[in-house]
Amino acid sequence: MSRRMSETASVRSFDSIPTMADVEATLGCVDMNQRYELYSGRLVSFAEVGHPCGHPVFCFLGLGCMRYYSIILEDLAFKHSLRIYCIDRPGVGMSQPADPESWTPLRMAEIVEEMANGFNIQKFSVMGHSCGAIYAMACALRLKSRIVGTVWLMSPWVHLTLAKRMKWIKHMPTTLLKSQSTAGLLYKSLSVAAKEPPCKSDPNILNYDREKLIKSMLQDNMAESLEGANNDLMVCLELYHSFGFSYKDVTLPVHVFWGTKDAVISKEAVDWMEQRLPQCTLSVIEGGTHGLLWRADVVSQIFKGIASSWKLAEFERSLSQRWSIKQLGLNKHQSYRSSTYSAVQQAIQTSNIYDTQQTLYQTQQIFEDPDRF
Repeated sequence: MSRRMSETASVRSFDSIPTMADVEATLGCVDMNQRYELYSGRLVSFAEVGHPCGHPVFCFLGLGCMRYYSIILEDLAFKHSLRIYCIDRPGVGMSQPADPESWTPLRMAEIVEEMANGFNIQKFSVMGHSCGAIYAMACALRLKSRIVGTVWLMSPWVHLTLAKRMKWIKHMPTTLLKSQSTAGLLYKSLSVAAKEPPCKSDPNILNYDREKLIKSMLQDNMAESLEGANNDLMVCLELYHSFGFSYKDVTLPVHVFWGTKDAVISKEAVDWMEQRLPQCTLSVIEGGTHGLLWRADVVSQIFKGIASSWKLAEFERSLSQRWSIKQLGLNKHQSYRSSTYSAVQQAIQTSNIYDTQQTLYQTQQIFEDPDRF
């Protein structure tokens, strides 16, 4: 049977600059070092941060990044009543490796589905950074009915032909790309842009952006996750096969954040997403780098949007229960009230998530006295 296995204490916040003992205690705590046994018998490691009773969010990190990076989301997730689940992909952290030639983003969606079922999580939100966007979009396609609200992406990987620094790779022999040494060099060259946090003088840096914590996370990440990083790289380059789907197949709303100083992802790539996806919003962060995950202003906007989506979903479910067609009964106003209900459903689905209170107030007024409208 699938089960969760974990070890020692829980995540804590720092009110001052942490010592190395603080760092080791934080990264070694129970919430940061959990493992789950899949039905196949394979173990995957994961971290949980944020509010212990918060709305579930699956977060997919960038190239080869392990679960430890989720600690920087702890305070903001708690503030917005969200529970962040960050799963190490095969070969990353303590997750057992998978055959790179058979590994696809859609298989990650299967792992998410199995873990969500095991934790009795019926609905959840998804977000992704850099190449983690591939896995977030795979979930958006495969698990559409279980996702609440928008798919949130930061500096998303789209395709090799739209990458800024990597176009030359397509001219390299496949045998050379598959070698561990070449893959390691490519991973390290990309990881600088993908993981290096912005300057400390930036007021928007997350609270966990402290020198010792960052240094410890980077060291642990490089020590444990190189094999998984190579797998991620092969997925990004579509070396063995394609993603198995197209971003254009995703019909859920998608919100993309991209920084003007991103050294990995080109403006052309995110413009392609905005133009080709059925529902895509693009937010351009002036001066933002590839490491938008470190930006408190960006993460806060995403978490605010996720929290609003959950609030709207819960309110919609409550209204559906109170004002079902069966409850309304057969009378001369039924067709009118039914059309009113449909109009409110559409209003909730298309409303601006950043104006939740006004939307909820107007909707409540309609349902308290529908004959007035």
